[in-house]
Amino acid sequence: MVARLRSILFSEPILGAAAVRPKGYLKGVALNLLFGWAGPVLARRATEPLPPTLLYLAVTPVDIRLFAKPLLGDAFEIGRWKKTSYRATATGDRLELLLQRLGRVTAFGDRAARPVIDLVVEGAVGPTAPNLG
Repeated sequence: MVARLRSILFSEPILGAAAVRPKGYLKGVALNLLFGWAGPVLARRATEPLPPTLLYLAVTPVDIRLFAKPLLGDAFEIGRWKKTSYRATATGDRLELLLQRLGRVTAFGDRAARPVIDLVVEGAVGPTAPNLG
């Protein structure tokens, strides 16, 4: 994972990187399998505000960065947030982030992503507030 992102990150060393899925990603995959070409139309807002692709979360000494890589395209940066400028909470394989410009974002990682998720939570200003709505 780090080797893939190193070609995009030039200035900062990468402390850790992991692939994560945005909330709603598997719903989009299931609808695509069930309804074929109509699946993406039915699930177009399933992962908002994030794109409906796998995401790469990278942690550097000064910030966190979120990347997306479409199936038939190059990786692109969604955004970067300096440490102590975002809020984060991790529960099991679930990572909730409160990010400027994107708002509340929920992503899921596997066991290999857990050390990176822990780095993200360590750099946060505090936990996310409970979702009351």
